Amino acid sequence: MHTVFAFLWISELQLRGSFPGLIAAILGTLAAVAVIVLYVRESGKIALGPRVAMAVVRTSIVVLVALLLMRPVWVSEQKRDKVRPVAVLIDVSQSMDNPDPRPSLDDQGRAAIAFGLIDADKGLPTESLSASTEKALERPKRIEVARAALTNPKIDLLKRLSKVGPLEIYTFGAARIGRDSANEDWLKNLTATEPRTALVESAFELLNRDDADAPAAIVIITDGRENVGPKSLDDLARECYRRNIPISVYGVGSSAFGQLQTAFGSGVADKSATGARVGSDTDVPNTLFVDDITAVPVRYTVKGVAEGTANIVLKYGDREVATKKESFTLTGDDLRDGKTFATVMKFTPTKADADTKKQEYSVNITITPTGSRDAADTLTSNISRPAQVVNRKLKLLWVDGLPRRDFQFLQRDLLRDRRIDAKFYLTEGDRSAMRSGPPWMIEFSREVNGVLNIERPEFRKILFDFDLLVLGDVPGKFFTKDQQEVIKEFVKEGGGLINIAGRWNAPAAWASEKGNGPIKGETTPIADVLPVEFDAVKFPIQALENPVGFVPVLAPASSRTQIVSLEDDPIDNAERWGRRGVASTLPSEKQLKPLYWYYPVTKVKPAADVFLVHPTARTPAPDNKEMPLLVGHYFGKGYVLFVGFDDTWRWRFNNQSKLTGRFWTQAIYSAGIPRIVGTKMTQLSTNTLAPVLGTTGEYYVRVFNDKFEPSTADEIEGTLEKVDAGPDDKDRTVPVKFRKVPGTDGEYATTLPYNRTGQFRLSVDPKNNSPASLNFPVSYPENHELSPGALDEPAMRKLTRESRGEVTDNGFYREESLIKLPENVKPQTSPMSNRNEILLWNKWAMVLLIGLLSVEWFLRKFNGMS
Repeated sequence: MHTVFAFLWISELQLRGSFPGLIAAILGTLAAVAVIVLYVRESGKIALGPRVAMAVVRTSIVVLVALLLMRPVWVSEQKRDKVRPVAVLIDVSQSMDNPDPRPSLDDQGRAAIAFGLIDADKGLPTESLSASTEKALERPKRIEVARAALTNPKIDLLKRLSKVGPLEIYTFGAARIGRDSANEDWLKNLTATEPRTALVESAFELLNRDDADAPAAIVIITDGRENVGPKSLDDLARECYRRNIPISVYGVGSSAFGQLQTAFGSGVADKSATGARVGSDTDVPNTLFVDDITAVPVRYTVKGVAEGTANIVLKYGDREVATKKESFTLTGDDLRDGKTFATVMKFTPTKADADTKKQEYSVNITITPTGSRDAADTLTSNISRPAQVVNRKLKLLWVDGLPRRDFQFLQRDLLRDRRIDAKFYLTEGDRSAMRSGPPWMIEFSREVNGVLNIERPEFRKILFDFDLLVLGDVPGKFFTKDQQEVIKEFVKEGGGLINIAGRWNAPAAWASEKGNGPIKGETTPIADVLPVEFDAVKFPIQALENPVGFVPVLAPASSRTQIVSLEDDPIDNAERWGRRGVASTLPSEKQLKPLYWYYPVTKVKPAADVFLVHPTARTPAPDNKEMPLLVGHYFGKGYVLFVGFDDTWRWRFNNQSKLTGRFWTQAIYSAGIPRIVGTKMTQLSTNTLAPVLGTTGEYYVRVFNDKFEPSTADEIEGTLEKVDAGPDDKDRTVPVKFRKVPGTDGEYATTLPYNRTGQFRLSVDPKNNSPASLNFPVSYPENHELSPGALDEPAMRKLTRESRGEVTDNGFYREESLIKLPENVKPQTSPMSNRNEILLWNKWAMVLLIGLLSVEWFLRKFNGMS
């Protein structure tokens, strides 16, 4: 036994000197031999015993010196297993401060278990709770439920976890903060005030340790919200699986706390049916006609409500015109990410609707979770859209030169439209056809040498019977100066005008003195009406170079008109149009087919709105702006639209008349309807379709005086009202100032910061007897801490499952199973060693050396040796 111990002891002796060990051993051995030889040859008068003693002492000195030269170190090492800690992360972000609706019996039972009203080992109740219990559990905050569960002595979660391994407790929001695991008094005052949830980052910080110090398991108490950092829950699950650190989650929150978003337009109604859409062939209407069935496509997205009903109510003005009730169920990813449902609401406008002051339709959707008994549990969304009811057909007169392709296709579409009474005339058409009767304008066949031979009074009577005049590539001499003046009066008094530019005649024939128009030295009346200035441009019959295709680009003002809205969704609509700086491209499947011709203008008139521009071309210097292709403005009471291209028929490829029909119908209604219903002297609009907290939105107002002249005031005052604010809210109404857009009379703009959520109404009264208002909601951004939302159970189950590499959800717990969590957390150990080093070339070695030298000196003196 002593031999074994000695062997182990010596095996821990390490020599760390720079002096070679072999040489030191040889020198030490030679020195020892020399000492023995010297003492053997000493005088015989010294007894053998003293000589042996002195030889032993001297040899010991030599060996000790040789050993010290090699700097010996005594190393001892003890090995054992270390129990790894258990880390607990408690979410204290603002989402945990949400008061949860708990309409279902299961959610009520979970809160009752947390608060100790039901035994933790009994599971969920199967019968309704007592009225007093329900009252006590009315909309508890998530942090209150978590706090109650952690301090529940029957669950005893933290103390039981401490038996698995040393307990490390942290709270986390934007950052991770350590808590005292030995004293739980801090739990009693725990609040949730952190503005962000860094769940993934907080967990990764625990993993930034070596394997010996890494936790054996991570227990997370959260509602599942994560909105900080570049890493995802999937990244965390993969890293935990690689490190063999399972994650367990105690999910806090109701399963019925959801979100609702509503919009007009078609939507995917069934994700299982690829491409299936409801209302895909139905445009969102802006103009309604009496006794004509109106279809309004509506889509709504529900998130966080497992099961419920949607009650949809459509109103026109204050009249309820259609209702519908739908049931839904969300599971899996749909519960977390939301699912979009779509429907089409139909009604028939009446003459009373045409006379109502509130010319808009609105949709109110109410989501009621299954089992809900509290009105506060319901989700409600209300959206509205201006739309005028017209009590007669729109009368349209289209005069063109030759039957261009756009004319050919649109003539058929207009004749089929039961809401439009259209007549046509071609100055270069077959005379017998022009005199054959409807749909041709017989009266215009009275022309002499290419000039319309109708006196001014009769021409005025004929023209003023229409609501909209469409002028195509009409020869400049067709209308006399008096007739052009009548057209100018027609527009000024409320009639609409659309000019579709042509290659051969118009608008070149109406150019001013620099052009070749029939009226030299002055501007023609029709040119006065148009929203652009232009020179006469001649185009060759056959271009010398191949034309370069282009797709028109949306201009900033396009967000304030429906003319260029070819899709209900703004993102989808933007994909239809071109990109700046790209003249010719292979368009994507969604993008419009390229056009190959446009009429160049010199500049846009003041107060005109540019809706489409050329992607590369610019107006001549000194204007040097993007070349306008679609421009509109008000001239008096009437609206005028200049269309600088004539080949929209190309957009019919694979779409038939879906896109061209929508474009031209919206253009015709925009220009023609004001004559029927009257021009609004105050027009309020915005380019922000979905206001979100923390962003800003642009709002515009166009103001006319009682003579329908643009206002010249420097600013217009308005008010912003928070409709759903309490009567005592001092900020319920705030003033807003619209400032004049430089260089544009009658156009005013303001920027509103979205710093509060809720329902708002922006009102403007410029004292012209025509006030205007606009309602809009402001919602939280996606995944915001304060946005309502249920416990993200699917994401948390996936996290626990993938951190274990399992297919079952063994690591996710609700209150009914929380008591089992500690026993399912398995301890883990890591090998650990304690290493101690003692330097043998220390002061005690020096004392020993001096002691041995002293002993030898004493022995030599005692025996009479020098």
